[in-house]
Amino acid sequence: MIVNGMLDEPAWKNASVADGFWMTEKDQWPAEKTEVLVIADGGHLYFGFRAYDGQPDKILAYQTRRDGGLGLDDQVGVELDPFHNHREISTYSINSIGTQDDAIAGGRARNIQWKGDWTAAAVRTDYGWSAEIAIPFEILNYRDGNTTFGINLVRYHNRTDEWSRWADLSPQNKPEEMGHLTELRLPVGEKPSEWTFLPYTLLGHNTPDKHGQIHNFLGTGGIDIRYQPRQNQTGVVSLNPDFSQVETQITDINFNYNEKFRPDPRPFFQEGSAYFGTDNKYLYSNRVPDFNYGGKFFTQLGRNRVGALVTDAQDGRWDMAFRLARELDATNTAAFMIVSTARKDLNNQLFVGSISGRHPSSGFNYSLDLAKTATQREDGDGGQMQSTLGWKGDHAYFGTNLDYYSVHFFPADGLVDRDDLGTRGINNYAGYYREYASGPFRVLSGYAGWKGRQTTEGLTQGTSWFGNSHAELRQKIVFRVDYSNGLYRPVGSRLGEWSSQINHDHYWSTGVDLNPRSSFIRYGVSYAWGELGGGAYNYLAPYFWIRPTRKIFFNVNTERLRSFGSAHQTVASGGWDITPQNTVVFRYVLANRESYFRFAYSRQVRKGINLFAVYDTNPYEPAKLSVKLTFGLPFSFRRASSTPGTPQNTFQ
Repeated sequence: MIVNGMLDEPAWKNASVADGFWMTEKDQWPAEKTEVLVIADGGHLYFGFRAYDGQPDKILAYQTRRDGGLGLDDQVGVELDPFHNHREISTYSINSIGTQDDAIAGGRARNIQWKGDWTAAAVRTDYGWSAEIAIPFEILNYRDGNTTFGINLVRYHNRTDEWSRWADLSPQNKPEEMGHLTELRLPVGEKPSEWTFLPYTLLGHNTPDKHGQIHNFLGTGGIDIRYQPRQNQTGVVSLNPDFSQVETQITDINFNYNEKFRPDPRPFFQEGSAYFGTDNKYLYSNRVPDFNYGGKFFTQLGRNRVGALVTDAQDGRWDMAFRLARELDATNTAAFMIVSTARKDLNNQLFVGSISGRHPSSGFNYSLDLAKTATQREDGDGGQMQSTLGWKGDHAYFGTNLDYYSVHFFPADGLVDRDDLGTRGINNYAGYYREYASGPFRVLSGYAGWKGRQTTEGLTQGTSWFGNSHAELRQKIVFRVDYSNGLYRPVGSRLGEWSSQINHDHYWSTGVDLNPRSSFIRYGVSYAWGELGGGAYNYLAPYFWIRPTRKIFFNVNTERLRSFGSAHQTVASGGWDITPQNTVVFRYVLANRESYFRFAYSRQVRKGINLFAVYDTNPYEPAKLSVKLTFGLPFSFRRASSTPGTPQNTFQ
């Protein structure tokens, strides 16, 4: 099959056809028709899209760089659930100028040669545009003997701002309502390329090594190895991984009583991340330092999902995590997790049992977590409980959260708010969200509630009434209003101690966003005022984003905080996609009169050598320059067996 976007291969004449796309959120048919053809052979799934458009001159797409996000470009996509367990759903998308983008379920690093390649193409036609997508079975994860995939097909039409899908998942977005691709004859047994090697070489000037020591000249290397003997089993080993070019994560400067969350972009932790859960209280990978070597294994065995990892860092430090999740049925899951760290100054273990789910038709949902920590050479033996009981309909929802933290609950590799320790709390909430096909409003949403927290000694730690409203007009303007009013008792100098002072925290926050759905220009401002932490509070944050051409973008946002003093931060960033494979980007940060600058060039290809070059300056270190080369090498000792011929497949 030649993938050129034209749907001119003879095989398409016998394809199964899906049409009748529906807009769930607006409860109506889309303005333009979409048809999808599907066929398969012994190695690939093929999808052919006919995207009809009555005004083809207004078809719009800006993104030219693969995996750069398609935003609000005219686009189509395939959502696949190969395990057919309604949990691991991957998306493969293409815009109207042929740029590909994907989101792989379970967590996957972004290198194409590492995660697996798929092909696609798009062309303009007299009826609008068409696209072809070819997905190799080799890059999919599924069980041996499986003959059915969950599937949905999606289109975004920029001119009418309409998302439409073939299978109606209801406004509650129920994955078990996806369609089915049946009678598949999938390759079984060992994979044709079960090994992938990703070595790298790094050369740097004024570049720190893994111990933080800066070298006038640094030359180093390492390798990541992935072993995938079957479609549902993956192992990863990293030897001397490179973390020197991890993008510095910038948080906002807005007021917060606790440590702020930072995403972790390190490839080792991205790979298979979903197999370790999503609650940062238990495993917050930023707590794990840059390591000498590490290993990871994750698999889907029947209804069981298993993930395990271990790393070895300097000074004899070891970190380990293991999680087993059991799919009780399509909408309910039970899990058990262990996280452990061994360091010079402490040994710490965390044990977590959880169950969560929802009733498929009534809308009721629930969750329960029970956790315990055990620590040697430091206080850290404690427990934690959290539970949720709620209801969610098509547009409204409500519920109650309860939690308890003992004062010495200490997940050393987790992220826990310090002011939660030694307290119990309740949070009652209700909300509403709806999109409208006609009338003055595009979207209306809001929520409100009350939360309270008490120390284990019976003191009031905090209470708060809160509310939010959001209105998006047809004129492409969004108005936002938030309000919170309550009491807050700060933590003392030691855990278990509390201040005698109670702050009366209350504030308003408003915002306006213009052109929120534009692929060309967006801008807006947020402003908040009131009293927080026992003092006056004022926060202003305007932003501006523009893509003047398909290949150039620019973004700037600035913040000013007045709370026990004054703080300012401005972040400007931009980029130029020279070609779909070659990109330059920059970022400039001005924080309280100190400047930070980064300029980077990258070349990322389907096959061959990837190149990354980074130049960095900051007020505290000499300017740094580093160049990194990576290349992927798939390799196999064995060949897979598969059923020959062109299998039958049908939509349901």
